Amino acid sequence: MANMECRVSTAKNMKVKYVGKTKRTSVELRGVLLLTVLQCCSVARGGCEPRLVNIGAVLSQKRYEQVFKEAVTQANTLYGKDKFKMNAISVTHKPNAIQMALSVCEDLISNQVYAILVSHPPQSNDHLTPTPVSYTAGFYRIPVVGLTTRMSIYSDKSIHLSFLRTVPPYSHQAHVWFDLMREFRWNHIILIVSDDHEGRAAQKRLETLLEERETKCSFAFQSVTSGCT
Repeated sequence: MANMECRVSTAKNMKVKYVGKTKRTSVELRGVLLLTVLQCCSVARGGCEPRLVNIGAVLSQKRYEQVFKEAVTQANTLYGKDKFKMNAISVTHKPNAIQMALSVCEDLISNQVYAILVSHPPQSNDHLTPTPVSYTAGFYRIPVVGLTTRMSIYSDKSIHLSFLRTVPPYSHQAHVWFDLMREFRWNHIILIVSDDHEGRAAQKRLETLLEERETKCSFAFQSVTSGCT
């Protein structure tokens, strides 16, 4: 898999039937359609066309597995042609990190997936994150494509080696703050952030923008714990 090249196609012209009735179904469907078209090509030593390219997915709920399969089928029709054929292999989020890592190994990596799509766990399980998927797949240098994850930690390549984003992290809100400062010519602000990784990442992002643009402003930073209102 060392010679594998992955390319993400946004598939702007793709048209599929809406599946599901909830807002979360709609969001996840759009995310899957955006990222399912992973045109993965490898240097093959032999074999006949079309090659079979397995695409893995870790989805929040069981009912979305059929949506993922339909999206891959649609992608095959539009983009597969005679070069390769994509095959959908999916699992759902598990109750804890150990079970999730085992599932990734046994159900996805063992099937030689070329990439893994991972959604955010359901609202009731927000303590679960794509971290075990990213760690496990990263060990084998398998690309992990986050569909809805916005936590800044996944941009750290020293930790998450092969994690790819489709949405920006929360810390990028600092760009909006910076633009507001320039627009209104503020020379003094008070930035209140939570005392956690996301808060520190947002603060660091704003400081970096100010240093890069050589903006001369004075700042007073105040940290509050995430439990405060």
